[in-house]
Amino acid sequence: MKKWILALVVVFVLLSGSVCSFAAADSAVTIASPAETTYGDNLLISIKLTAPKTIKVSAYEEQQKSGEKYVSIDPSKTDLSKLSAKDIQSVSIMTAEEFTGTGTLSVYSKRIEDVHPGVYRIKVETLNAAKEVTATTSTRIVVMEQDDSVASGSEIFQTPQSSVKQWVQNFLKNLFGN
Repeated sequence: MKKWILALVVVFVLLSGSVCSFAAADSAVTIASPAETTYGDNLLISIKLTAPKTIKVSAYEEQQKSGEKYVSIDPSKTDLSKLSAKDIQSVSIMTAEEFTGTGTLSVYSKRIEDVHPGVYRIKVETLNAAKEVTATTSTRIVVMEQDDSVASGSEIFQTPQSSVKQWVQNFLKNLFGN
């Protein structure tokens, strides 16, 4: 009898200690692009809708408090995990746009140019017929400076020569000249 009471108490404690949570995101709305880290000076925002929905898309630059004013976050010098919500301010970098997907697959895309290294946030709100927000999806993006040492597109697809082939080629060049 004591084991049953102990088992019931343990089950009750486990059930009352867990928190039920429901996602506020819409499963038919997915932020396909940009990735968590992007290199360059522009953002390509792509939102995939897998059902007829109306969405409102916004983009923000996250700025951190420095003294009495807010400045852009330098992702190469800042530990992003240590930033708190009270130290961050979101500054809009685009006018919010509404988009209505009509079929079973629709894609919204927008290119934002002339962005500088920093932390950005993309926010997508799903709207109902009365233009009320029913779900929100958001993601943070770190924009880094384009690295000049990255290979260009044509260099990526060139295959390196094997060492045997290179040796034979050098031998023939030495034997017959250029």
